[in-house]
Amino acid sequence: MNLSKLAKSLDLTQEELLEMGLSQDDIQQDKSPSGDAKQSYYFNVPDVTPDRILGKKGWSLGQRVEVDASLMDAGAE
Repeated sequence: MNLSKLAKSLDLTQEELLEMGLSQDDIQQDKSPSGDAKQSYYFNVPDVTPDRILGKKGWSLGQRVEVDASLMDAGAE
């Protein structure tokens, strides 16, 4: 995963991603009810996300945020 591309897709800076404490390990792949992996990804807004970023994005702590699956391609950095 390329953090620069993730930041851009979320309309955040890389510094803001770091302030949030968001890492690649926080990005989860959706599972269908049968347990099969889907081609969609998400993260839950970390508890340490600064209020400034929460206000900028309109997010709440723990809120699920969808991530563009193309950012998770194996070829991405």
